[in-house]
Amino acid sequence: MNTPLNIALLQLPPLSPTDTRLHQYLGACKKQKVSLVAFGEYVFNPFFREFDKNHSKEMISAISHNALNTLQKLAKKYKLDIIAPLLLGENGDGGNGKLYKSIVHISNDEKNSIHIYHQQRLIAYPHWNEKKFFNNKLPKSPKTPTVFEKCGLNLGVISGFEAHFDELWLRLKNAKVDVVIMPCSNTFGSKTRWRNLCSMRAFTNSMALLRVNRVGSGVYDETQWQFYGDSLFINANGEIEENLGDKEGMLLVSIEKEQILNAQKEWGFRI
Repeated sequence: MNTPLNIALLQLPPLSPTDTRLHQYLGACKKQKVSLVAFGEYVFNPFFREFDKNHSKEMISAISHNALNTLQKLAKKYKLDIIAPLLLGENGDGGNGKLYKSIVHISNDEKNSIHIYHQQRLIAYPHWNEKKFFNNKLPKSPKTPTVFEKCGLNLGVISGFEAHFDELWLRLKNAKVDVVIMPCSNTFGSKTRWRNLCSMRAFTNSMALLRVNRVGSGVYDETQWQFYGDSLFINANGEIEENLGDKEGMLLVSIEKEQILNAQKEWGFRI
């Protein structure tokens, strides 16, 4: 019988990887026998709308590279896998003048090995145009996102915006993913819509879904943007089992392979 996988969703505002609060959270995770920690988008980088001419893409990537090195040390110190969105150069450094919206998976192994996933679908709205700002390649036929195994479970990682695209879910299903971890930066009056979308994706794909959103606020185009949290654990039956409110906090989740298999067998969506 497989050991349950204990995961922590850290719902945080922007902070530095050296912030003492982060050490407190990760120390608590170690005491709770957590194996994997996930962060929301734009926690270790400012929101992209905050960048100006004084912040070149090379500078942003160099700052992110330093953050990645610190997170790698934290993963080793607290014996954790870490999922963290970062804005990085093509090879994880700041030397090529390009910047990619990425999600990093740091493994709790001997080398604390790193896998970097460049997001394959980006928002392109007038008020929120990540597609124009970042240099991510957006293939018509996307590749399989980050997939890895832990405690007998296959875990996949995608960004929040990518949850809207069927072709990515097909890739995850073909990779036999059991649990999807989805860092987000959701704002405005979208709480109900995101809950409905996440529940539908979990149910129709018979996968548990862990949506981790950030908190905090900013003013852009003379409008207040409130990142409202509401990080979620949705089981493979599409039911919201646990959630956080709109404040900083930590959500602890325990998932067993048998729970996923029972849902897959009951509904028969995983042919």
